[in-house]
Amino acid sequence: MGNVFYTAIEEKYISMKRIVHILLFSFLSLSVPGQQINDDKERNLAFYNATKKWFSAWKLISKEIYKIDKLIPVDFVFFDDKYVYSTSTYGIQAGNTVRGNNFMNLKFQWKRKQHNDSLILPDKTVLPLNLMSFAAENAGGGKPFFVMPLPGFWAQAGVSSKELGMENLITGVFLHEFSHSQQMQNFGKKITEYEGHHNFNIDFNDDIVQNIFSKDTSYSKLYAKEIEFFYSAIKSNMFDEVTIGEGLSMLHERQAKYFRGEFKSFHEIDNLFLTMEGLGQYSMFLWLTHSKGGNLKKEVAIDGVRRGGSWWSQDEGFALFLILEKLTLSKKWIGGMFGDKTESVTDLIYRNLQ
Repeated sequence: MGNVFYTAIEEKYISMKRIVHILLFSFLSLSVPGQQINDDKERNLAFYNATKKWFSAWKLISKEIYKIDKLIPVDFVFFDDKYVYSTSTYGIQAGNTVRGNNFMNLKFQWKRKQHNDSLILPDKTVLPLNLMSFAAENAGGGKPFFVMPLPGFWAQAGVSSKELGMENLITGVFLHEFSHSQQMQNFGKKITEYEGHHNFNIDFNDDIVQNIFSKDTSYSKLYAKEIEFFYSAIKSNMFDEVTIGEGLSMLHERQAKYFRGEFKSFHEIDNLFLTMEGLGQYSMFLWLTHSKGGNLKKEVAIDGVRRGGSWWSQDEGFALFLILEKLTLSKKWIGGMFGDKTESVTDLIYRNLQ
Protein backbone atom coordinates (compact mmCIF):
# COMPACT_ATOMS: atom_id res chain seq x y z
CA MET A 1 0.00 0.00 0.00
CA GLY A 2 2.98 2.33 0.01
CA ASN A 3 3.40 4.50 3.07
CA VAL A 4 0.63 3.96 5.56
CA PHE A 5 0.14 5.58 8.92
CA TYR A 6 -2.56 3.79 10.82
CA THR A 7 -4.05 2.99 14.16
CA ALA A 8 -4.69 -0.50 15.53
CA ILE A 9 -6.18 -1.48 18.88
CA GLU A 10 -4.14 -3.74 21.10
CA GLU A 11 -5.13 -4.46 24.71
CA LYS A 12 -7.44 -1.44 24.87
CA TYR A 13 -5.01 1.26 23.87
CA ILE A 14 -4.02 2.76 20.56
CA SER A 15 -0.87 2.20 18.58
CA MET A 16 -0.39 4.02 15.27
CA LYS A 17 1.29 1.28 13.26
CA ARG A 18 1.09 -0.38 9.86
CA ILE A 19 -2.03 -2.43 9.46
CA VAL A 20 -2.04 -5.62 11.53
CA HIS A 21 -5.24 -7.56 11.35
CA ILE A 22 -5.93 -7.74 15.05
CA LEU A 23 -9.69 -7.55 15.37
CA LEU A 24 -12.25 -8.91 12.92
CA PHE A 25 -15.92 -8.43 13.49
CA SER A 26 -19.05 -10.12 12.18
CA PHE A 27 -22.48 -8.69 12.76
CA LEU A 28 -26.09 -9.77 12.15
CA SER A 29 -28.12 -7.43 9.95
CA LEU A 30 -31.53 -6.24 11.01
CA SER A 31 -34.39 -7.92 9.23
CA VAL A 32 -37.44 -5.82 10.13
CA PRO A 33 -38.00 -3.02 7.51
CA GLY A 34 -39.07 -0.35 10.02
CA GLN A 35 -36.14 -1.13 12.26
CA GLN A 36 -33.84 -1.06 9.24
CA ILE A 37 -34.94 2.46 8.28
CA ASN A 38 -34.49 3.78 11.82
CA ASP A 39 -31.14 2.04 12.11
CA ASP A 40 -29.93 3.64 8.87
CA LYS A 41 -31.00 7.08 10.04
CA GLU A 42 -29.16 6.61 13.32
CA ARG A 43 -26.05 5.46 11.49
CA ASN A 44 -26.14 8.43 9.12
CA LEU A 45 -26.56 10.81 12.05
CA ALA A 46 -23.66 9.17 13.91
CA PHE A 47 -21.47 9.58 10.82
CA TYR A 48 -22.51 13.23 10.42
CA ASN A 49 -21.96 14.15 14.08
CA ALA A 50 -18.62 12.35 14.39
CA THR A 51 -17.09 13.91 11.27
CA LYS A 52 -18.42 17.33 12.27
CA LYS A 53 -16.60 17.04 15.61
CA TRP A 54 -13.38 15.73 14.09
CA PHE A 55 -13.28 18.34 11.33
CA SER A 56 -14.02 21.10 13.85
CA ALA A 57 -11.20 19.85 16.08
CA TRP A 58 -8.66 20.13 13.26
CA LYS A 59 -10.03 23.52 12.20
CA LEU A 60 -9.65 24.82 15.76
CA ILE A 61 -6.01 23.77 16.06
CA SER A 62 -4.96 24.64 12.54
CA LYS A 63 -6.52 28.10 12.53
CA GLU A 64 -6.00 29.26 16.09
CA ILE A 65 -2.58 27.75 16.76
CA TYR A 66 -0.96 26.61 13.52
CA LYS A 67 -2.39 29.57 11.54
CA ILE A 68 -3.18 27.32 8.56
CA ASP A 69 -6.34 28.24 6.66
CA LYS A 70 -6.37 25.69 3.84
CA LEU A 71 -6.13 21.94 3.49
CA ILE A 72 -4.39 19.83 0.90
CA PRO A 73 -7.22 17.88 -0.84
CA VAL A 74 -7.81 14.43 0.61
CA ASP A 75 -10.38 11.65 0.15
CA PHE A 76 -12.08 10.18 3.20
CA VAL A 77 -13.22 6.63 3.95
CA PHE A 78 -15.16 6.30 7.20
CA PHE A 79 -16.99 3.14 8.23
CA ASP A 80 -19.12 1.45 10.84
CA ASP A 81 -19.92 -2.28 11.10
CA LYS A 82 -22.29 -2.10 8.13
CA TYR A 83 -21.64 0.90 5.89
CA VAL A 84 -18.73 2.78 4.38
CA TYR A 85 -19.07 6.56 3.93
CA SER A 86 -16.68 8.06 1.42
CA THR A 87 -15.79 11.05 -0.76
CA SER A 88 -13.79 8.83 -3.11
CA THR A 89 -15.05 8.28 -6.63
CA TYR A 90 -13.49 4.83 -6.66
CA GLY A 91 -15.07 1.84 -4.96
CA ILE A 92 -18.31 3.53 -3.96
CA GLN A 93 -19.74 4.75 -7.29
CA ALA A 94 -22.92 2.78 -6.79
CA GLY A 95 -23.48 4.14 -3.30
CA ASN A 96 -26.31 6.41 -2.18
CA THR A 97 -25.70 10.11 -1.63
CA VAL A 98 -25.92 11.09 2.05
CA ARG A 99 -25.73 14.32 3.99
CA GLY A 100 -22.19 14.99 5.12
CA ASN A 101 -19.84 17.73 6.24
CA ASN A 102 -17.49 19.90 4.23
CA PHE A 103 -14.05 20.57 5.70
CA MET A 104 -12.57 24.07 5.67
CA ASN A 105 -11.79 24.80 1.98
CA LEU A 106 -12.75 21.28 0.84
CA LYS A 107 -16.25 20.61 -0.51
CA PHE A 108 -17.44 17.01 -0.66
CA GLN A 109 -20.12 14.78 -2.09
CA TRP A 110 -20.55 11.93 0.36
CA LYS A 111 -21.81 8.49 -0.59
CA ARG A 112 -22.67 5.45 1.48
CA LYS A 113 -22.94 1.77 0.71
CA GLN A 114 -22.70 -1.58 2.48
CA HIS A 115 -19.12 -2.76 2.70
CA ASN A 116 -19.79 -6.47 3.32
CA ASP A 117 -16.80 -6.61 5.68
CA SER A 118 -14.20 -5.25 3.23
CA LEU A 119 -13.15 -1.77 2.16
CA ILE A 120 -12.14 -0.70 -1.35
CA LEU A 121 -9.70 2.17 -0.89
CA PRO A 122 -9.06 5.06 -3.29
CA ASP A 123 -5.83 3.40 -4.48
CA LYS A 124 -7.88 0.26 -5.36
CA THR A 125 -6.52 -1.74 -2.42
CA VAL A 126 -9.08 -4.04 -0.82
CA LEU A 127 -8.84 -4.51 2.96
CA PRO A 128 -10.82 -6.76 5.27
CA LEU A 129 -12.74 -4.77 7.87
CA ASN A 130 -10.58 -4.06 10.91
CA LEU A 131 -10.17 -1.51 13.65
CA MET A 132 -7.69 0.74 11.82
CA SER A 133 -7.09 4.41 11.20
CA PHE A 134 -4.48 5.75 8.79
CA ALA A 135 -3.56 8.30 6.16
CA ALA A 136 -1.85 7.12 3.00
CA GLU A 137 -0.30 8.40 -0.16
CA ASN A 138 -2.23 7.32 -3.26
CA ALA A 139 0.30 5.41 -5.34
CA GLY A 140 -2.02 5.72 -8.33
CA GLY A 141 -1.40 9.44 -8.45
CA GLY A 142 -4.66 10.53 -6.87
CA LYS A 143 -5.26 12.52 -3.71
CA PRO A 144 -3.98 11.22 -0.36
CA PHE A 145 -6.69 9.39 1.52
CA PHE A 146 -7.74 8.89 5.11
CA VAL A 147 -9.43 5.85 6.65
CA MET A 148 -11.06 5.65 10.09
CA PRO A 149 -13.85 3.81 11.92
CA LEU A 150 -16.81 5.76 13.27
CA PRO A 151 -17.34 5.95 17.06
CA GLY A 152 -19.73 3.00 17.27
CA PHE A 153 -17.11 0.70 15.83
CA TRP A 154 -14.57 1.82 18.45
CA ALA A 155 -17.14 1.34 21.21
CA GLN A 156 -17.99 -2.19 20.04
CA ALA A 157 -14.29 -3.02 20.25
CA GLY A 158 -14.18 -1.90 23.89
CA VAL A 159 -11.75 0.94 23.24
CA SER A 160 -11.23 3.22 26.23
CA SER A 161 -8.76 5.54 27.91
CA LYS A 162 -8.67 6.11 31.65
CA GLU A 163 -7.21 9.58 31.25
CA LEU A 164 -9.02 10.79 28.14
CA GLY A 165 -12.25 8.85 27.71
CA MET A 166 -13.18 7.22 24.40
CA GLU A 167 -14.55 10.30 22.61
CA ASN A 168 -11.49 12.41 23.35
CA LEU A 169 -9.20 9.53 22.51
CA ILE A 170 -10.63 8.89 19.05
CA THR A 171 -10.77 12.62 18.28
CA GLY A 172 -7.09 12.70 19.15
CA VAL A 173 -6.46 9.73 16.87
CA PHE A 174 -8.17 11.60 14.04
CA LEU A 175 -5.97 14.66 14.64
CA HIS A 176 -2.79 12.59 14.75
CA GLU A 177 -3.51 10.65 11.59
CA PHE A 178 -5.02 13.55 9.67
CA SER A 179 -1.85 15.56 10.26
CA HIS A 180 -0.04 12.90 8.19
CA SER A 181 -2.46 13.40 5.30
CA GLN A 182 -1.22 16.99 5.12
CA GLN A 183 2.45 15.98 5.03
CA MET A 184 2.59 13.94 1.85
CA GLN A 185 4.49 16.64 -0.06
CA ASN A 186 7.41 16.67 2.36
CA PHE A 187 7.68 13.89 4.94
CA GLY A 188 5.65 11.45 2.86
CA LYS A 189 8.01 11.86 -0.08
CA LYS A 190 11.03 11.40 2.19
CA ILE A 191 9.63 8.15 3.54
CA THR A 192 9.02 6.89 0.02
CA GLU A 193 12.61 7.80 -0.84
CA TYR A 194 14.10 6.01 2.16
CA GLU A 195 11.91 2.98 1.67
CA GLY A 196 12.93 2.74 -1.98
CA HIS A 197 16.66 2.97 -1.26
CA HIS A 198 16.87 0.61 1.71
CA ASN A 199 15.82 -2.92 2.53
CA PHE A 200 16.13 -3.89 6.18
CA ASN A 201 14.02 -7.06 5.82
CA ILE A 202 11.38 -5.49 8.04
CA ASP A 203 8.36 -3.29 7.45
CA PHE A 204 9.44 0.31 6.89
CA ASN A 205 7.28 2.29 9.28
CA ASP A 206 7.53 4.66 12.23
CA ASP A 207 8.49 1.76 14.53
CA ILE A 208 11.41 0.50 12.47
CA VAL A 209 14.05 1.67 14.96
CA GLN A 210 12.15 0.16 17.89
CA ASN A 211 11.51 -3.08 16.03
CA ILE A 212 15.19 -3.53 15.22
CA PHE A 213 16.86 -2.32 18.41
CA SER A 214 14.36 -3.02 21.22
CA LYS A 215 15.86 -6.47 21.87
CA ASP A 216 19.29 -4.89 22.39
CA THR A 217 19.34 -4.35 26.16
CA SER A 218 22.14 -1.77 26.03
CA TYR A 219 20.29 0.26 23.41
CA SER A 220 17.02 -0.01 25.35
CA LYS A 221 18.68 1.22 28.53
CA LEU A 222 20.08 4.26 26.73
CA TYR A 223 16.70 5.04 25.24
CA ALA A 224 14.92 4.59 28.60
CA LYS A 225 17.38 6.97 30.28
CA GLU A 226 16.93 9.46 27.47
CA ILE A 227 13.12 9.48 27.53
CA GLU A 228 13.03 9.64 31.32
CA PHE A 229 15.31 12.68 31.21
CA PHE A 230 13.09 14.51 28.71
CA TYR A 231 9.82 13.93 30.57
CA SER A 232 11.39 14.73 33.93
CA ALA A 233 12.51 18.06 32.47
CA ILE A 234 9.00 18.67 31.11
CA LYS A 235 7.35 17.77 34.43
CA SER A 236 9.67 20.07 36.38
CA ASN A 237 9.55 22.86 33.74
CA MET A 238 13.33 22.68 33.28
CA PHE A 239 13.62 24.28 29.85
CA ASP A 240 16.92 26.09 30.24
CA GLU A 241 19.59 25.77 27.57
CA VAL A 242 21.83 23.49 29.66
CA THR A 243 19.09 20.97 30.49
CA ILE A 244 17.73 20.81 26.95
CA GLY A 245 21.23 20.57 25.52
CA GLU A 246 22.03 17.67 27.83
CA GLY A 247 18.95 15.77 26.69
CA LEU A 248 19.72 16.32 23.01
CA SER A 249 23.31 15.19 23.58
CA MET A 250 22.00 11.91 25.01
CA LEU A 251 19.83 11.44 21.94
CA HIS A 252 22.64 12.10 19.48
CA GLU A 253 25.13 9.97 21.40
CA ARG A 254 22.72 7.04 21.16
CA GLN A 255 22.29 7.59 17.44
CA ALA A 256 26.04 7.95 16.87
CA LYS A 257 26.80 4.75 18.77
CA TYR A 258 24.25 2.50 17.07
CA PHE A 259 23.47 4.00 13.69
CA ARG A 260 26.56 2.78 11.86
CA GLY A 261 27.34 0.47 8.98
CA GLU A 262 24.14 -0.89 7.47
CA PHE A 263 22.14 1.33 9.84
CA LYS A 264 23.98 4.57 9.00
CA SER A 265 20.87 6.07 7.40
CA PHE A 266 18.89 5.52 10.62
CA HIS A 267 20.13 8.85 11.96
CA GLU A 268 17.94 10.64 9.43
CA ILE A 269 15.20 8.01 9.54
CA ASP A 270 14.94 8.24 13.33
CA ASN A 271 14.72 12.05 13.21
CA LEU A 272 12.13 11.85 10.44
CA PHE A 273 9.78 9.60 12.38
CA LEU A 274 10.38 11.45 15.66
CA THR A 275 9.22 14.59 13.88
CA MET A 276 6.20 13.12 12.08
CA GLU A 277 4.91 11.06 14.98
CA GLY A 278 5.76 13.75 17.51
CA LEU A 279 3.75 16.32 15.59
CA GLY A 280 0.79 13.94 15.41
CA GLN A 281 0.87 13.47 19.18
CA TYR A 282 1.41 17.18 19.74
CA SER A 283 -1.62 18.07 17.59
CA MET A 284 -3.66 15.64 19.67
CA PHE A 285 -2.36 17.26 22.88
CA LEU A 286 -3.16 20.78 21.68
CA TRP A 287 -6.82 19.92 21.17
CA LEU A 288 -7.11 17.94 24.40
CA THR A 289 -5.87 20.93 26.44
CA HIS A 290 -7.66 23.68 24.49
CA SER A 291 -10.55 25.35 26.31
CA LYS A 292 -12.71 24.86 23.19
CA GLY A 293 -11.52 21.28 22.74
CA GLY A 294 -11.05 18.58 25.35
CA ASN A 295 -10.37 21.18 28.07
CA LEU A 296 -8.18 18.77 30.03
CA LYS A 297 -5.37 19.63 32.39
CA LYS A 298 -1.97 19.37 30.71
CA GLU A 299 -0.72 16.67 33.09
CA VAL A 300 -3.75 14.47 32.36
CA ALA A 301 -3.47 15.07 28.62
CA ILE A 302 0.24 14.21 28.57
CA ASP A 303 -0.38 10.90 30.35
CA GLY A 304 -3.25 10.09 28.02
CA VAL A 305 -1.31 10.92 24.86
CA ARG A 306 1.74 8.93 25.98
CA ARG A 307 -0.31 5.71 26.57
CA GLY A 308 2.39 4.33 28.82
CA GLY A 309 5.23 5.18 26.44
CA SER A 310 4.85 1.94 24.50
CA TRP A 311 5.78 3.38 21.10
CA TRP A 312 9.15 5.03 21.00
CA SER A 313 8.90 7.39 18.04
CA GLN A 314 5.58 8.77 19.24
CA ASP A 315 6.65 9.11 22.87
CA GLU A 316 10.00 10.78 22.32
CA GLY A 317 8.74 12.84 19.39
CA PHE A 318 5.93 14.16 21.60
CA ALA A 319 8.42 15.13 24.31
CA LEU A 320 10.55 17.00 21.78
CA PHE A 321 7.56 19.04 20.57
CA LEU A 322 6.59 19.87 24.16
CA ILE A 323 10.11 21.22 24.59
CA LEU A 324 9.99 23.10 21.30
CA GLU A 325 6.75 24.87 22.24
CA LYS A 326 8.46 26.28 25.33
CA LEU A 327 11.21 27.79 23.17
CA THR A 328 9.23 29.39 20.37
CA LEU A 329 5.72 30.06 19.06
CA SER A 330 4.41 27.38 16.74
CA LYS A 331 3.61 29.92 14.01
CA LYS A 332 7.36 30.39 13.56
CA TRP A 333 8.00 26.77 12.63
CA ILE A 334 4.73 25.05 11.79
CA GLY A 335 4.81 26.01 8.11
CA GLY A 336 7.76 23.69 7.60
CA MET A 337 5.78 20.77 8.99
CA PHE A 338 3.13 21.04 6.26
CA GLY A 339 5.05 22.50 3.32
CA ASP A 340 7.30 20.93 0.71
CA LYS A 341 10.50 20.80 2.78
CA THR A 342 11.48 18.72 5.79
CA GLU A 343 13.15 19.85 8.98
CA SER A 344 13.55 17.72 12.07
CA VAL A 345 12.21 18.71 15.45
CA THR A 346 15.71 18.37 16.92
CA ASP A 347 17.10 20.86 14.38
CA LEU A 348 14.30 23.27 15.26
CA ILE A 349 15.14 22.96 18.96
CA TYR A 350 18.85 23.58 18.33
CA ARG A 351 18.07 26.60 16.18
CA ASN A 352 15.92 28.13 18.90
CA LEU A 353 18.48 27.48 21.61
CA GLN A 354 20.92 29.85 19.94
